[in-house]
Amino acid sequence: MSVSIFNRGSRLIIPLFLYLCANAAQAVEEIGPLPENYEEGADWVLSLSSKPMNEYLKFPKSPVSPLVNVEVSYKIRNGEGNWEKTRIYETLWYHDGKPRGLRRHEKLKLGEDTQGVIRIKRSSNSSQQVKALTNTVLRLLPDVYLNKATLNVAMYPRDLCDQADSELSTMRFYRVKKTTGDIQTLTLHVVSDTEGFDRYYYYSAIRKGQVLE
Repeated sequence: MSVSIFNRGSRLIIPLFLYLCANAAQAVEEIGPLPENYEEGADWVLSLSSKPMNEYLKFPKSPVSPLVNVEVSYKIRNGEGNWEKTRIYETLWYHDGKPRGLRRHEKLKLGEDTQGVIRIKRSSNSSQQVKALTNTVLRLLPDVYLNKATLNVAMYPRDLCDQADSELSTMRFYRVKKTTGDIQTLTLHVVSDTEGFDRYYYYSAIRKGQVLE
């Protein structure tokens, strides 16, 4: 297990660290099935869930309140093609969409040459936390590539997709209508969990606001 603090103010390191240690044991909610057209081709699923922490570190002029908690869990298929139990990979803390804390529970072990999905879990307050969720999606991309695995899609609830599109552009991921193979750069395929949204994004490859035909 490793703990990192993304903050310049040293005053916050101790209380955040104590909070992380105090919440070492967490119940793991099993990741449910993907939509049928993605379930069959997935060797693993990374699931993101978020919840507000409005009261934690709440004091006058607090630089990190309110906090948002994003939990990353995952499951993989075994050699027989069956899903193993869901495990927690990371817990992240955000303020105003910017990372303020990270706890890694275990090493991510995706099989080489496997394919999978990052899925954002629907919740009652996730519409207020799209910036933190999208930042987490992008932070997971290097972890996937370091495992020599391939991300098929990042899957959002349909009602969050337009917000995600806007947030991705602020993080230098710009929309294209389809992949052409012409641009050698980091790509992200974003879809909705129901029909209606299916877009590709390139990192810093085209001018902001431009859409390739």
